[in-house]
Amino acid sequence: MTFEELVKDIQNTSNHLQKNTVKAINIHITLRNWITGFFIVEFEQNGKERANYGGKLLENLSDKINIKGLTAPELSRCRQFYSVYPEILGLLTQEFNSLIPINVINKYLLQLPKKEDIEEFINRELKNN
Repeated sequence: MTFEELVKDIQNTSNHLQKNTVKAINIHITLRNWITGFFIVEFEQNGKERANYGGKLLENLSDKINIKGLTAPELSRCRQFYSVYPEILGLLTQEFNSLIPINVINKYLLQLPKKEDIEEFINRELKNN
């Protein structure tokens, strides 16, 4: 192996791993934002079909959690992201499920309606309309 080959191998390895790191960070930030939106929507709706918006929830939350990048406008975008893509929860792999504290996610998952309840609601609404 020549010195130039050594340099090239180290550079190629570093570049490859750096690209994977960037992808992993993007995936985890996306997941964080979606889950944050999930938590906010569930908190706002408090088990109801529609949320009671108002007050300064996002401003207060942003101040209290004090996490860089999660300002009130960004929290609003997290909420919108979750609302547009609610099916992401079903797509989470076991790997990503382990990133979320199980006691936290279970608290929210237990509040979600069961498939049978959703089907019953839809059927009842179809009959009423």
